[in-house]
Amino acid sequence: MMPLAPQGEAARCTIQPMDVTEALLESWDRQRGIVKAVASRVDESNRNVKPSEDGWPLDYQLAHIHNTRRFWLSQVAPEHGAALERATQDDKPLPDLNAIKALLEQSGKAVREAVHELLEKGIEKVASQNVTYDHPVMFLQHMVWHEGWHVALIFLGLRLAGQEPPEEWEDEKVWGAWRTEEW
Repeated sequence: MMPLAPQGEAARCTIQPMDVTEALLESWDRQRGIVKAVASRVDESNRNVKPSEDGWPLDYQLAHIHNTRRFWLSQVAPEHGAALERATQDDKPLPDLNAIKALLEQSGKAVREAVHELLEKGIEKVASQNVTYDHPVMFLQHMVWHEGWHVALIFLGLRLAGQEPPEEWEDEKVWGAWRTEEW
């Protein structure tokens, strides 16, 4: 059997392998960073921009990401979901855009904490009246997929409004969260 990391002198020059739980939570942290960076592109001048004629405005996209985290947390880890406020009132985004962004930060941390706790407890299946996930990782992947969808819609809305972030910004704030190569 091959050792996971070099032994002796070489071991001091090598990064130790990351635990799968650490890697999973780190990937969520990167996702949160991307959502935060994209949310920073939404301001008072473009919050009402839509990615399509029948689409949701950018501020609603952000509020929806938060509310979705909140709802599913209430199903898989109620103690984490209950502590979060809604980012909408009467099905409209909160008027304070910074409040929506702050709620996104809170719900992102809550998702991380909930998944970490579920994994630490060794809970494999998470279920409630409305949902069953075969594993907490499946819940987290649902969140990542859902948010990627809405981030793409936000980018489309920004593009249609002539405010698409420059490629350098995307490389640093989005793709740079995952890639380490240099061009």
